[in-house]
Parts: sequence; structure tokens; C-alpha cells
Amino acid sequence: MWTAMSLYRAASDTTVITLIAFTPAMILYPDVQRKAQDEIDRVVGFGKLPTFEDRDKLPYVNALIKEAARWWPITPLGFPHVVDSDFDYNGFRIPNGTTILPSVYWFLHDPQVYHEPETFEPERFLAPRNEPDPASDVFGYGRRICPGRFFADSSLYINIVQSLSMFDFRHAVKDDGKEVSISLEPQPGILTHPNKFQYLITPRSRQHIDLINQLKADTPWEPSDADHLQSAAIQ
Repeated sequence: MWTAMSLYRAASDTTVITLIAFTPAMILYPDVQRKAQDEIDRVVGFGKLPTFEDRDKLPYVNALIKEAARWWPITPLGFPHVVDSDFDYNGFRIPNGTTILPSVYWFLHDPQVYHEPETFEPERFLAPRNEPDPASDVFGYGRRICPGRFFADSSLYINIVQSLSMFDFRHAVKDDGKEVSISLEPQPGILTHPNKFQYLITPRSRQHIDLINQLKADTPWEPSDADHLQSAAIQ
């Protein structure tokens, strides 16, 4: 129970941040959004939601998920690690007991590794470019690598692919007809929570509205487990 609760509580910050940052990425890069939706429509069709069984047939969506994690790393300085023995690195002596903070943001935005790193571009992970998978930096290192990384990856996939299959993400519009701008400045802190922003999300078509309503009827909200979790935490 405690292990499961720890995984869920950790994801309530980390995975959620990536999902929030995914939204402005789709708004600021509408061509990326459209390419992903075209792939989903071609592979899955219009009459159902994408599932995990479709994942291997959606290379662009998978590249988009990698890019979401690379473009907006949730821990720009990672988490502290302590050196357990003396070693030399690039002419520097690193003594035992030194605390090291990995510069994750730089690793994932190094222009010698990622072409135009500030641009949201899933194609970087597809042939012929095949730029490095960001997972090795996103989820940490060594014995303290994220234990929920596979759960996080699955959660990102199912949330992103199903959202793209059903909805369009656009700029919010002011009363005067002008688009509301989006700031990409993160909030201060260990985790890079995006600042609040306004946006517009709409079903992609009448057919998608009908499917959403049918899914709501087939899978209604179930009673919350909050009371059970609170009781377990108290015990």
C-alpha cells in the first residue's frame, strides 16, 4: 500500500507538470499537434479511443512524448547525489562525500546534442535524425533513478494520445478577438511548474462529441477511494 501511494503521490507533481507543459507546446506548435492527430486518425480511426495496444503503431506520438519530457524537464537540476569515492573528471578532483547536482536542463538543451533545443520538434527522435532519447536524464541516475518511470511513461502516453485524439488545443481569445499570449517562464522551485495560462480546448468534431458522451455513459465516475487511502495513511 505504501509503495503504491508513494508512486501516485510522486506522479501528482512530476507527471502532471509534463502534461501541463504539453498543452502550451500543442498551442505554440499547431503543426505538431496536427501531425500527431493525423497519425492517430490513420491508425486508430474515429470510432474509439487509442489504447496501449496502438502504441507501437504510433511512432510520431511516441516521439512527441519524448519531446514533451525533453523540452520541459521537470527537475532542471535533478536531485542531489553524493560521491562515494574519489575520482577525477576533466582535470578536476572530485573527493568522496561531494554533493553533485546534475544539470539536467543543460543536458537536454545542449545544442551540440539536440538541434535547436528550444524548439518543440518530435522529428528529432525519428529517422534519420535519431537524436538521443532523453529518458536517461529525465528519470535520474544510478540507484536513485525514478522507481515509477515506467508508470510515468505509460501515464504520459495514455493521457496525451487520448487527449489528442479527442480535442484541439488553441490559444484563448480576448473580447477584442486577439489571442491570449502564453508565458513559458516556470515558477521558482525544485520542480519547474509552468505559470498559469489561459487556453481553449474543444472537441475536434461532432463525431468526437458523440464518442465522448458515449464514453461518459459507458464508464461513469466511480466512488472515490480517498477515504480508504486516508484511513490507510492514519494507520
